[in-house]
Amino acid sequence: MTESAEKCKPFPWRCPHCGRKEIRPRATRYTLEVKHDGRLHEVTVEDFEIPTCDACGEKVFSNREDERISQALRAKLGLLTPNQIRDKLRELGLSQKQAAARLGIAEATLSRWMTGSIIQSRAMDNLLRVYFAFPEVRRALSGVDQDAQLGLQPAK
Repeated sequence: MTESAEKCKPFPWRCPHCGRKEIRPRATRYTLEVKHDGRLHEVTVEDFEIPTCDACGEKVFSNREDERISQALRAKLGLLTPNQIRDKLRELGLSQKQAAARLGIAEATLSRWMTGSIIQSRAMDNLLRVYFAFPEVRRALSGVDQDAQLGLQPAK
């Protein structure tokens, strides 16, 4: 079911599993395991309103439910949210294209983080945080033109 159809179609919906017109929104505490960064994480979403069939128990997930799960995973792992990433780039006066070039990532990847369609890895979240926090890092990471010897000098 598309998001737009979901918004205008009143309950009850027909169940794709049993065929009965018994799907209604039901609030529940929902726990699941989500794989992120090569590890399984148990995520719990409180007051998770999910359309559920009263007859057979089938749950119907849409983009809205998937987004709630992603938000809960980000919160559990302490990762930057799409809004936080977007706000920091705006604060720094950087376009997506400029930021992606300086961070050495594809612009499409940064765009997906900012729309929430994918969740950045812990390593990339750390890079974003360091980039946002320290002007000297922003100066050092300048994309393809940056110093090829950066990080190779003897430690002080």
